[in-house]
Amino acid sequence: MRTIKVSYIGFWDGFDYESYLINDILKKYYKVEVVSENAEYIFCSLFNRNFLKERGVRIFYSGENYCPDFNVVDYAIGFEKIEFGDRYIWAPNWIMNPKYRMDVQLAQKNIFNIYEKQEFCSFVYSNENAEKIREDFFNKLSAYKKVNSGGKFLNNIGTSEGVVDKLGFQKKHKFAIAFENSRHKGYLTEKIISCFAAGTVPIYWGDPCINEVISSNAYINVNDFKSLDQAIDYIQMIDQDMELYKNILKQPAFKDNEYIKKKEEEIENFLINIIDQPIKYAYRRNIGGWTERTAKQYECEKNKKGQKRFCRRWPM
Repeated sequence: MRTIKVSYIGFWDGFDYESYLINDILKKYYKVEVVSENAEYIFCSLFNRNFLKERGVRIFYSGENYCPDFNVVDYAIGFEKIEFGDRYIWAPNWIMNPKYRMDVQLAQKNIFNIYEKQEFCSFVYSNENAEKIREDFFNKLSAYKKVNSGGKFLNNIGTSEGVVDKLGFQKKHKFAIAFENSRHKGYLTEKIISCFAAGTVPIYWGDPCINEVISSNAYINVNDFKSLDQAIDYIQMIDQDMELYKNILKQPAFKDNEYIKKKEEEIENFLINIIDQPIKYAYRRNIGGWTERTAKQYECEKNKKGQKRFCRRWPM
């Protein structure tokens, strides 16, 4: 087995590389030595720019709605729906992240119990920094029936810190609001997956490409309606027709039952392609020239402002 030196730089608090799909794939083919500097392969994310100091092959990964900058990284795994030769792969965070793998497995099994549905609709969010449509929809749907908000945001069930067992909370409800933080092509997070895992009907807003992955018959897509009022009228109709409701509930979550397996194989092939070629040929960014200028610009901007500032494209 070939030994490779790898580092993980710029990831979020609590990130444990040993639990992620990336590490599982690497260990399958190589003897992996994780180092703090002078790595051959640098897996980097957006929470700091320390990877700019390293000369190894840079592979960007983010679970956030950020577009990688290929001027400073060689490859990327993210949410953008783009094609860029062998340099990029679209991969939702709920496949990569161990926190959501059990939810994915439950979603595939399509387990539900109609008799558990004692409540109308759940809403579990802590982040208030999202498109206002999420809050507007919560308020409009609440005018029809009470929507139980179990997160820190708009909490109305008396647990200001939010429910401990999100899945158990959602299971008690017929519907669950699954709105993304923003509507962006390819930005498909775990929010709808957790609804399927809980055996509840998701009410979704967000990724316009969602039906490439998720079965269109298995959820309510607010994107399809001209207004929130029209979407709510449709939800009321389903709520009042148990046979129609159960028909939606029993639909398989994924358009392709083999989707998860195929996507994991695709990610594996992507990573192996990077590492199996001689390292001097694995670089894709322009070493020197404008690439180095770009890296210096990031550092100058940081020093000038004295603090990090995030934009959708990249932290500046």
